[in-house]
Amino acid sequence: MNQATNMLKLSELEPLFVGGTRYCYQHPEHPDRVVKVLRPDRTGEARRALQTSWKRFLPASSFDDQLKEIKAYRTLAKQNNPRVWEHIPKLFGLEQTDMGLGIVTELWRNADGSLAYNVEDMCRQGMSEELAAGIEEFVQWLQAETIISRDILPHNVIAARQPDGSLKVAIVDGIGNSEFFPLSTWFKFFGGLKIKRKLKKFRYRIHILLPGNEDK
Repeated sequence: MNQATNMLKLSELEPLFVGGTRYCYQHPEHPDRVVKVLRPDRTGEARRALQTSWKRFLPASSFDDQLKEIKAYRTLAKQNNPRVWEHIPKLFGLEQTDMGLGIVTELWRNADGSLAYNVEDMCRQGMSEELAAGIEEFVQWLQAETIISRDILPHNVIAARQPDGSLKVAIVDGIGNSEFFPLSTWFKFFGGLKIKRKLKKFRYRIHILLPGNEDK
């Protein structure tokens, strides 16, 4: 069987989500999985072409968020720690698609089978006790496991309704270290400091999304 036969065809499908960098599709063969591919305008080559500083001389791979996330997933997998995946969708692997290299991860759903909620959308409706508890559990996990990420944006965080009515929160985009010299990955002390800074910004972003706080 040749490569063309094995290639996933996504271009004619409707994406589940459209992010600032990627399209996310339900896997054509596995409804419990999502395939993430770069938008054509956000490839490494496209982003490098926009640079006007010394960065334009860097390789295109330096601007490729897909490659950065793959590296981040591999770093997490090396820890051999099951707790790592409590609030990050599990990685199933990589697949070639007609829209470029795809990252295949677990597709989180609510107990009733519907897609997990976007935390940004939920916050705009008000902070429930279940959401507050889910976010706090997520924050404690992030600190305990020293999970390094780029900015933690509410629209990159989801909440899945559990059978008991609680909400389990997960980060679905932005994992990995964006530092040129990844000191936060090499040294846990610096990693802890970075996470505290990211979480402070995350809490503020949550706060200003809540009804009545938009202008504060």
